[in-house]
Amino acid sequence: MRDAEDLLTHWGRWSRQQVGIPRCTSPSYVLMRDNVEQFDSFPTADITDEEAMMVDHFVARMARKHAKMAQCVRVYYRGMDKTMADVGKEVGESRLKVREYIIAGHAYIEACLEMRVAA
Repeated sequence: MRDAEDLLTHWGRWSRQQVGIPRCTSPSYVLMRDNVEQFDSFPTADITDEEAMMVDHFVARMARKHAKMAQCVRVYYRGMDKTMADVGKEVGESRLKVREYIIAGHAYIEACLEMRVAA
């Protein structure tokens, strides 16, 4: 079983790469995109669509009761190498408060994973 940090990191990469996100595109664009080697400097996501959607569901559930915490988790893990100070500027919180939110968000995802295993 993967830990929360690993899942969140790869979920952030997955969401940036727009993998598994349905959108309207031309069939010829899809053929070209899928058959031409991409030279992205960012690492690829090592996560299945099912795992990524599960993490997405956990973060959405987190947002219902702890909106600021979910916002910090989204910005931090989806942002490309953002520091906690950068996240703080974006969400209007101090770097230390963002750190607390991210630690709490990590614990929330870990608890969701534990409950899923226990069920």
